[in-house]
Amino acid sequence: MGQNDLNLSLLLQETLAMSEYLRLNKNSTHDSGSSQGSFLTEDNQIIHLSENPEEKFEADTDYLLDLADSLLENDLEVSPLNTEIVENLDHVPASAGLIYRIDSGPSTFCVRGFSSKNIRSDWEDLQNKNSIKRALLKMSDEIEFAEINYFETMTFELAEAAREQVINRRFPHQEDAVCNLSDPGFSWWMDIKGPDLLNSQEGRFEIFFRSHGINRAEKYIQLGPIGDGTIAQLRMNQARTLLRSSFPISEFSCDDKSFAVASLKPDHSSFISFKNIFLYGINNTTLENFPDNSLGRTLYFYFHELAVVRKFWIEVKKKLG
Repeated sequence: MGQNDLNLSLLLQETLAMSEYLRLNKNSTHDSGSSQGSFLTEDNQIIHLSENPEEKFEADTDYLLDLADSLLENDLEVSPLNTEIVENLDHVPASAGLIYRIDSGPSTFCVRGFSSKNIRSDWEDLQNKNSIKRALLKMSDEIEFAEINYFETMTFELAEAAREQVINRRFPHQEDAVCNLSDPGFSWWMDIKGPDLLNSQEGRFEIFFRSHGINRAEKYIQLGPIGDGTIAQLRMNQARTLLRSSFPISEFSCDDKSFAVASLKPDHSSFISFKNIFLYGINNTTLENFPDNSLGRTLYFYFHELAVVRKFWIEVKKKLG
């Protein structure tokens, strides 16, 4: 109950008490023929009634009821106390993506968040402390709004792909230090070779879906939890013909453990573009680069999913420092 509710309740009680007193005083005045009466208020101040107690009774009662109505009206007009005002949301994109915050502990961290069809709309909704979206972020009054981040994607489906791989999962800060031979961990790892003058100018890279080695960070690049190894094995093998038509391939292999590709022309733009999907989360391909059939469209969206999850992971690690 608010302060205005308490004041209004007390006021109404006093109004009823005063009304009853004035009614009795009016009757007693008529009986006694007295033209003046008085009583003590709670602060012991004497209030003198007019010579016409009936008019004074009506005037006082109207005044107190008007005062009660005024308090009630003001109570309805008070701005909600459980909202925060954000003056300008122009910097927030009105597009699909993720809204998240990083819950970091001494040895592990968790990315809290949710996928959004319109980041600006959901960002505005978060200003209300009663928003259910705050529960998804595990926000509290102590958590400042500056801790909330957003990550923009081309489509809501790509945001969903990133959410499934990263959001609400707990990860160790140093995966290679805590995951041993029996526990490969969650990350994909990338090994890059060449170009090497002693190796026919060959450029090669291999991606391990789960690395069972130790000290992996010293040898490989940690890509993060960017995909499922079983699905990757299927999709990479389906993309073999497409890749061979895109750049000259000297090696191609893919099983349930890793995927490897090498080119005798490591400076070929298509080879570099393909490598950058995994290395930097950058995918410059368009639908026209893929076969005009259901498999071509599937591969197009699959490589975009890999890129967007990788790019989101890079952003998370950067914010972790």
